[in-house]
Amino acid sequence: MMKKEKPYTAKKTNSFIKYSSLGFEMMAIIGGLTFLGYKIDQWMQNEFKAFTFGLMVLSVVVAIVYGTKNLLKKTEAGSQKPEVKKKENSK
Repeated sequence: MMKKEKPYTAKKTNSFIKYSSLGFEMMAIIGGLTFLGYKIDQWMQNEFKAFTFGLMVLSVVVAIVYGTKNLLKKTEAGSQKPEVKKKENSK
């Protein structure tokens, strides 16, 4: 007997795409700022890679803040209920 697999719904697929794109955006932030720090250290010919380390730590903080804001914004948008207008009593 074969079990029927439930097809993917559009809602599940859309949420997967949203969250995976958020992960790629966070990786781009971390990678971009770390690469910038590496290039600054190369240009300044630093023996201790201070800019690489500093911008790497900063990029992780920025990515976490960015990811948290977007995650909260996306979950709030999905959980909002439509407003129901109350009828005014007219006399």
